[in-house]
Amino acid sequence: MPTFKHSLTAGLALAFALGAAAEPVLLVTSPTALQVAEKSGASFARWAGEASGSDGIATNQALMRSPAWRSIAEPISASLSSLQRRDRQAGVGISKYPHRLFDARWLASPDAFFELVGVANRMDRRPFQSNACGETRLVYRLAYRTVAMQSRLPMTVNVELRGNAPDADGSCASAAKRWQPPQASMTDEATGRWLVSADGPLAPQRLALARVAQVTTNLQSVRWPSAVRPDLGGHAEYMLRAFRWNAGAKRFDVAPLENTPDIAKLKASAPLRKELQQWLQQPANLRALDEATLQIPEKFLATEAVSVAPRGLERLANRPFEQLFAPGEWQAVQGSRTLQSPQAVLRRLDDLSCAGCHQSRAVAGFHLLGVDRRGASRTFTTGNALAVPHSPHVQDELARRGTYVRAALSTPRPDPFRPLAEPDDANAVAEKPTVGARCEPTRITASANPWLDRAEKLPRISCEGMLSVCEKTSVGFPGGMCSGPCDPGDKNGTCGGIAILSDFNSCLAAKKPFGECLAKHTRPGNLRSCSAQQPCRDDYICAQAEGQPEGRGACIPPYFLFQMRVDGHS
Repeated sequence: MPTFKHSLTAGLALAFALGAAAEPVLLVTSPTALQVAEKSGASFARWAGEASGSDGIATNQALMRSPAWRSIAEPISASLSSLQRRDRQAGVGISKYPHRLFDARWLASPDAFFELVGVANRMDRRPFQSNACGETRLVYRLAYRTVAMQSRLPMTVNVELRGNAPDADGSCASAAKRWQPPQASMTDEATGRWLVSADGPLAPQRLALARVAQVTTNLQSVRWPSAVRPDLGGHAEYMLRAFRWNAGAKRFDVAPLENTPDIAKLKASAPLRKELQQWLQQPANLRALDEATLQIPEKFLATEAVSVAPRGLERLANRPFEQLFAPGEWQAVQGSRTLQSPQAVLRRLDDLSCAGCHQSRAVAGFHLLGVDRRGASRTFTTGNALAVPHSPHVQDELARRGTYVRAALSTPRPDPFRPLAEPDDANAVAEKPTVGARCEPTRITASANPWLDRAEKLPRISCEGMLSVCEKTSVGFPGGMCSGPCDPGDKNGTCGGIAILSDFNSCLAAKKPFGECLAKHTRPGNLRSCSAQQPCRDDYICAQAEGQPEGRGACIPPYFLFQMRVDGHS
């Protein structure tokens, strides 16, 4: 097996499938490679029709001159305003509002911009694109730079581009070859140049606006700290939207979300709900549901959805189909791979919805957040940097996508089947209560309105080790977390900083720099070690830690990381 300079473990320049040299590229997250691509035409400004600077970056203030960007930013701002009207405790800031709202001014700020954090080969999406060999996805992350601080914010924009048309024989072999680099191992800079070259997957003609299938956005709309929701360890909501390019108007139009039902409309109309159920129960559609290629007609779909964290699919808000249908309305499908009980049918439907997807083995509400770009020392402290730029689900998905793309080199129609992102864990083996393990189990009493969800305490689990402690859910550790003094001899542990919650938040509320608050108001503690191959448990994130090599870090709650929360940014 060849040795690559850049691997998923090392912080990712290229994601290669195991095998022969010059395998097709699946994912690029190297900041150096992506910056080269940005400077050569793949910057976010391209989709707004605005010029970018020499670094490929245009500020959001500049983007607001464009009808294209305003057509995305304005509906998002309107949804945030609607949320604030419904929730009078929601607002921008820490000291005044218990429910911390995303500050819509970032969307037009001269200090804010979108930077490219990922290029994904999604040839496996061929069933979703008529007469195209799947998709190329460009993922951008909202960031800002001020005199005092630079950070990212919890918002991504995903530009989905249609791939090339199939070959004359109906295969996508030529498209697959486009993703094969000229050699198996290249520098990051060479990778960036290849991406945007005439033969690369981001060649100019493949970055045309006419190629845009849709643009999707995901942002943390509001965060309730653990002091407000001590039973859950906090609560956060993620707004999901989709937009389509309108060439005549030179703007984006609001679009329906893929396989995401409009719950309110369907509940209000029994005939429409029945029509959807009958459509889903057609044999061809059940086959598509089983293999994860289902495409529900737009008349049934929502144009906005919200996913919630923590606790993933335990929250009914993340299971839209279970809100609409009872298991008794469905039957197992004989010979299927995923539809072997009525409950499994609903689980598969929710798995294909936007909310269900974004809360299945995700990093809070995201699947790709990107490698943190390096700059001045003030820019990224170890308390505000990711060790792994993607979710555990993406890590598993890369192997499946690699199998599909390799098959496309020789097979006209590879099997597009995708297993459940998060299989039913009813038979999962309980983990040992070592460092990082759950120690305050709860049972969720779920409601369609996530604000009403409650976590019922179950008997506490004793953590292993004489000096071990259980970091409590009520101070921001969902489900509790086994910890204790830093122990260099613990092969599963890493010494990290744990925020002293009230003092740390008071520091931020006083508008002190994040780095200062981090330095003054944390204490050392033993945290679970993590990497791409050793993911954190659900509701935790793999963050950089002192003394750990690139690609390895320590598991902490995501909102302990400044870039993963909407509040506290000046």
